This record gives sequence, structure tokens and C-alpha cells, in this order.
Amino acid sequence: TSEATQSLIPILEWLPRYSIRDNLVSDMIGGFTVGIMHVPQGIAYASLAGVRPVIGLNTSLMAPLIYMFFGTSRHISLGVFAVVSLMSGACNVRETDAYFASISSNYTDDELSEAKLDYALHVLSGLGFLVGLIQIAMGMLRLDFLISFLSDQVVNGFMVGASFHVSVAQLDKLLGAALPRRLGRGKLFLIINDSIQSAIHGKINVYTTALSAAAMIILFTVKTYVDPRVKRVVPLPMPYDLFLLILGIILSTVFDFHGTLKMKIIGHIPTGLPSVAPPDLTHLPHIFGDAAAIAVVILVVSISLGKVMAKKHKYEINIRQEFFALGLVESIGSFFPVWPSSTALARTLVYEGAGTKTQFAIVFSSCLLLAVLMFVGPYLELLPVCLLSCVIVVALKGMFMKIGDIPSLWKVSRIDAVIFVLTLCCTLSLEVIEGLACGAAVSIMHILLASKRGGFTEVEFPLDNGDKRPIKVLRYDGALYFMNTDAFAKTLRDHAKSLLNGLKLPQTRHN
Repeated sequence: TSEATQSLIPILEWLPRYSIRDNLVSDMIGGFTVGIMHVPQGIAYASLAGVRPVIGLNTSLMAPLIYMFFGTSRHISLGVFAVVSLMSGACNVRETDAYFASISSNYTDDELSEAKLDYALHVLSGLGFLVGLIQIAMGMLRLDFLISFLSDQVVNGFMVGASFHVSVAQLDKLLGAALPRRLGRGKLFLIINDSIQSAIHGKINVYTTALSAAAMIILFTVKTYVDPRVKRVVPLPMPYDLFLLILGIILSTVFDFHGTLKMKIIGHIPTGLPSVAPPDLTHLPHIFGDAAAIAVVILVVSISLGKVMAKKHKYEINIRQEFFALGLVESIGSFFPVWPSSTALARTLVYEGAGTKTQFAIVFSSCLLLAVLMFVGPYLELLPVCLLSCVIVVALKGMFMKIGDIPSLWKVSRIDAVIFVLTLCCTLSLEVIEGLACGAAVSIMHILLASKRGGFTEVEFPLDNGDKRPIKVLRYDGALYFMNTDAFAKTLRDHAKSLLNGLKLPQTRHN
């Protein structure tokens, strides 16, 4: 019974054996380092989910805390993730717009905007609860093998395509322009066209555009060229995103960006602990497709990174337990004002690179986030919104670089390269969820066709009895099942016929 309990709640197994002397300092450094990363990312990605900035901080606080009790990976960093935030935001916008279109109200524009931000929490709480239920159900039904149908090429193509959606969604904030809201297929190209037209007709804020361009150039240059040299002197990861936001707050205060230059700022950020309320389940019938897609993305990304880190540090993660752990993170988290969370590659690499040894590092990152939620909110109010978008776009650099892998992938496996490109193109031209579905369908089709074809290998064995004719053996490389039996029989007949045609039968005498 105790073993079963420890299996379901792994913290009961590793915490009593925690070595303060060996692990505490490393976990403290790793926890505070990734906690600093959580602050700008949590605030920035809130715009993708369509909620207030403080909700991003809540998500960054609650997700790791819950995972610490149930998860088996020591190094993955749960919190906000650009792709999941975008998918959650798309669901939120659709359901929120549908609700307010169905009621009669006398809201002013500002009042309607605030009302939608409030209602968004109802949609996202139900979404998070359903995502968690799906993941737990998959674990109970032992469906973890389904994740293997999403090949690396599908996942990478989808992630790159979704990253383009995330970046394009920031254009209105980077330009300081009021762009029309675009939904549905092809919205990526419509938003780009709207942005170009706004720039041509002078409907952008020149100061916002200039600040965005300068910030992205500086941030990209520092992270790409300066940081490697800094690491030779200071081995710890540097929070360049946070430095940029602090500088932005200082400049905004000194030069009155909001009042004089009409630049958008974050505005009021409430302080205090996140409230607790049961999730709103009224939207569940309408958001099942969104929840299923988000659940799969979270599982694929988190488990893949968990396996990589476990292999590197020579320990094992329990994949089936990860289904339960991630499901509990989402379902329990839905009782708080958060949106679905996931592991992020960049944050996980920093987490591991800072020397983290165990899940106890989460305690220190959570303490830092609690301090921010309790005391720092008012100091963030003058932060220009465009700088948050700069942080998001530059953080996706690694995703965009994966496009450069296509030529080398083509040389290794043309079919894998085609799957990557098809998934990418579908994700760019369709909705994000539809792009993932197309990629998964292509991957499954390839697996079925490959297993249907199988393949014969001809092996020759020379005889030792002086006979010059070797024995030829046909080996079938694959499993036989109903889809490939006809092809197997036909191929076997063809091989047998070709062998018999080339065989000289000995003469026999008839008496």
C-alpha cells in the first residue's frame, strides 16, 4: 500500500531521502534562476491567452507547485508556454465572443473589454479542467503509446508553424496599431496584410514601432553574441528579458511613454494570492476539440523533454505517472485563475543548466513568484506592452532555426522531410489545431503504408555437400496482419516465380 501511494505521489518517496548537503544549494540557485525567467514570460504570454498579466504569474506559480507533488522529472519546468497559450487564447476568444454576441448589453468599449477579461477566466477554467481529465483518462486507459504516433517531424513542424502564429499575433502590439481581429483559416496572412496596410497608411505609433525594433535587435544580439562570452565569466544564466523590462519601466517613467507618446502600458496589476473557485463547466461541450489538442501537445512536449533530461542525468521517469501528474496539474489548477500550462524548452534548459538537482528547486522559484505577486505588481504598471511582445518573439528564435534542419533531414529521410514541411504548411495556412491534426494524419498514414508494404530480403546459404546451387531464403521484414496479407502473398508468388524461372531442374528418367 505504501509503495502504491508513493507511486501515485512521488514526493513521498524522494523528499524523505532528500540530501540537504548535496542538493540544497544547487536547487536554490536553479529555483531562483528559473523563477526570474517566469516573471517576464508569465506577464508576456498572458496576452496570447487573452487574460490580464497577473494571470500569467498565477499560472507560473501554481503549475510547478502541483507538479512537484506528482511528477517524476527533476528538471522540466512547467509554467506558461507560447504554443499552449496561443491555443488556449484561440479557444477563449471564440467562446467569449460567442457569449457576448448572444446577450444584449449596454457596455462601453472599455467596459466590454473588462467584461471579456473577466469572462475569459470562466472559459479557461473549464478548458484547464477538461484538459486535465483527458490526460488522466489517457493514463488510466494506458493510451500512452498513442503519443508515439506523433513523430518528431510532426511535432517540430507543428511547433514551428505555431511559433509563426504566436509572432504574427504580436504585430499589433509591436506596431502600436489597432488591427481588426482575425479568426479562422488563413488568419496569419490576413493579419500580416492588415499590418502592412496600417503601416502604409500611417496608422501605427511610430514611437512604439521604433522601441520594438530597437528592443528586439538589442535582445537578439545580446542573447546570440554577447551571452556566450558572458558565460565564460559568469557561469549562471543571465535574465536578459528581465533586464529589458526593468529598463523599459525606467524609460517609461522618465519620458512618460503613456501620457506623452501615447504608448500602451500594462496598467493596474492587483497584488495578493490567487483566489480559489470551482471551474466553470458550461462550455465543456464546445471546447472538447481544443482541450484534446492542447492535452496532446502538453504531453508530447513535457514527456519528450523529461525523457531527454532523465537520460542525460541517468535517472528514469515514469511515463504513465507523467500522464497523471500533468493531468492533475491542469485539473487542480483549474480551481485557480490560470490557463493550461506546459513545459517550455528554453526554461527547462536554463533550469537544468543552473545546476538543479531535484524537484525541491520549485520551492524557491515559487517563493520568488509569491513575492512578486504580493509586492511587485504596482511597479510593473508603467511597463510598455510592446516590450512584452519583443520578449515573446525573440524567445521563439530557437523554433524558427529548426527550418534550417530541413535540407539535412531531406538527405537522411525524404519522407520525414516531407512530413515536416506538410505539417508546417498546414499549421501556417489553417488553424493551429487543424495543422496538428493534419500532421498526425500524415504520420499515421505513413506508418500504416510502411507496415502494409513490409519487405522481403533474399538471403543465400551455400551448401557444404559440393552442390554449386545455394539455398535461397526469403525473409519478410514486418508483421503480418489483415492489411498486408494480400501484398505478402503477391510478393511471395512473384519472388517464387522469378526463382523458378532461373532454376535448371535435373533430368529424370522415366521407365
